[in-house]
Amino acid sequence: MPAPPRLPFPRELPALTAGLSHQTYVHWPYPPDAVRPLLPSGLRPDESDGRAWVSLVALVMRSVHPLGLVPLPRGTFAQTNLRTYVRTRDGRSGVWFLSLDADHPLMPAARAFGIPYHWADLAVRRSPDGRALTYTGRRRARRGRNRPAVPPGYRLTVRAGAPARTPPDLDRWLTARWSSFSHRAGVLWETRIEHPPWRLRGAEVLELRETLTAHAGLPSPGAHALAHMAEPMDRVRLGVARPVGRG
Repeated sequence: MPAPPRLPFPRELPALTAGLSHQTYVHWPYPPDAVRPLLPSGLRPDESDGRAWVSLVALVMRSVHPLGLVPLPRGTFAQTNLRTYVRTRDGRSGVWFLSLDADHPLMPAARAFGIPYHWADLAVRRSPDGRALTYTGRRRARRGRNRPAVPPGYRLTVRAGAPARTPPDLDRWLTARWSSFSHRAGVLWETRIEHPPWRLRGAEVLELRETLTAHAGLPSPGAHALAHMAEPMDRVRLGVARPVGRG
């Protein structure tokens, strides 16, 4: 797997550092036209063999430090991302988050920077034999007239498979992403990400019920297409968001 580009540390402090554990990906293919309306101007779906992809990523954030220095109170918490894969007009590739749910009351403050965080009740439980993980989540209900009658949520159980020695091209395409994009004040912003290469395992989905895709505006994904689990990782660093063009 290619190494990520280095962020300009230590000359510039990272926006955030963290460790990640209990990470599971479930990926679905979609027609690009199903994803395109969900993106801001300036981004288009990135395609693999003519298909766009959407991924549900469940994980635990550990030892979260804003600016790489200040520990976040209760800095270990569960998080769930619904994301798709995009390119800019000039060909930069990365991730666009359709939603992020975090079991931490401070993370929704990132919405001020165009990052769609929600406060949610999330849990991760390991089976007695240690091979399966069950993730559950329900977004906390918002106040106001436009709140959904039933907040979106999910339940996912996966069983770990064998380590992947050489990830296939699609596995690498889905997981080796070194930028994420956000949109605020009419401007597209890029956040660079630095971490060691993922150590992936195959995974079998034993149970999956979710309403996150529908709430994001996507048609039902149907049966899961591809799943991975990743070994725990430290030294994940996010850079400061930089403008990359008008959205």
